[in-house]
Amino acid sequence: MENKKIDLSIKIANVSFNSPLFLSEGPLSGNKTLIERAAEHKLGAIVTKSMRNEKSLSPNPYMIKANKGLINADWTDIGFESWLKELENLKIDKPLIANVATNHVDPKTAAEYATILQTKGASLVTFSDYEPENLVDAVRYARKNVTVPIMVKLPPFRKDIGKLCRELESVGVNCIAAMDAVGPAMDIDIDTGKNSLGCKDGFGYLSSEPIFPLTLAYISEICKNVEVPVLAVGGVVSYKEVVKLIMAGATAVGISGGAILHGLSIFDKINDDLIKWMSTKGYTSLSDFRAITNKNEIYETYNQKAQIDQEKCISCGLCVKSCFQQAIHEQNKKFNIDQNSCVGCGVCGSVCIANAIKLG
Repeated sequence: MENKKIDLSIKIANVSFNSPLFLSEGPLSGNKTLIERAAEHKLGAIVTKSMRNEKSLSPNPYMIKANKGLINADWTDIGFESWLKELENLKIDKPLIANVATNHVDPKTAAEYATILQTKGASLVTFSDYEPENLVDAVRYARKNVTVPIMVKLPPFRKDIGKLCRELESVGVNCIAAMDAVGPAMDIDIDTGKNSLGCKDGFGYLSSEPIFPLTLAYISEICKNVEVPVLAVGGVVSYKEVVKLIMAGATAVGISGGAILHGLSIFDKINDDLIKWMSTKGYTSLSDFRAITNKNEIYETYNQKAQIDQEKCISCGLCVKSCFQQAIHEQNKKFNIDQNSCVGCGVCGSVCIANAIKLG
C-alpha cells in the first residue's frame, strides 16, 4: 500500500504554519540568539518571551524541577527598546509571534507596542495577562491599527470562559491561547527549611506534565465556545498530549516547560512521532481528527467490569496494588478479576503498562 503524505500544516487567520507545534513564551525565547537556536528545530512558530517596558531580573534560583513539573518564577526581560533592536536583526524561517505582557503595561500601551511590533517582523502579536479584562481592552485598542492577527493567552480556571471568549471575539481576536501556568506553587529544601526559589515568598507557577489534565479540560471547554483557532499550552511532553489536545479542538499546541526540562529536541521527537501515529491511523492531515472528541455522542455507562486479556498480561502486579476493592487475585502467575467484587472504577486499566485490562 502506498504511503500517503502527512500534512501537518495549519492556518491562523491569514498566516500559514508548517507545523502545529509552537514554542510558547518563556526563557527559551527571551532574545534573538535563543529564538534563532529554537528555530533550528521542527516547530511551526516561536512566541517571544513576554515583553515589558523596562528591563527586569529575577532573583536566583527562579526555575526548579518539581517531580515531573517545573516551578517557574522567571520575570526576567530585556525591555521593550532592546526587543526592538533584537528583532531588527532576527533571521528565522518561521513565523514569529510577539508577546506583550499586559500585566506590566496598560492596555493602551500594549496596543501601541503591538502596532510597532508588526513592523518589526511579527507575523502575529499576542497579549498575556492573569486579568482577562485587560486582554479585552488591549485587543479592542490594538484592532484599530494592528493589521496582523491578534492572539491572547488566558489564565487558568476562568468559570466564565464562554462569556470571556465571546467578548474577545467581538473585539476582534484571531486566536485564543490557554492556559498559563498554575499557581502559586512552591517547594522547600528539607535540609535547610528554606524556600527553593529565590524570590521572597518562594512562590512560582507550575507547568509541564502535572498540569496536562487541567489543560485538556480547559481547552475542551474553550473550543466549545469559540469560532477562532485555539493554541493549547500546558503539560505537553509527547505526541500523545498533542493528539489529545487536537482531538479536543485545538488548532496548534504550545510547549515551553517540557522543552526546558527535556531540551529543544523534544520538538523533533514529537513531530516525528506525530507523523508516525497519523500514518498508522490513516490520517493525512490534522483536520482528520481535530475536535472529534467534542463530536462524539455523550452518554454514561454503568455496571461495567474490568476484564484481563491474558495474552497481553505480563504479570507485573500493578493492577493488584491499585485495586481498592481487592478484586484482583493472582493464581499460578495469572491474574483474575472477581466480577462480583469489581466496581468498574477504571484504575487498574489506567495503571496497566501492557494495556491488558479493559472495561466491558
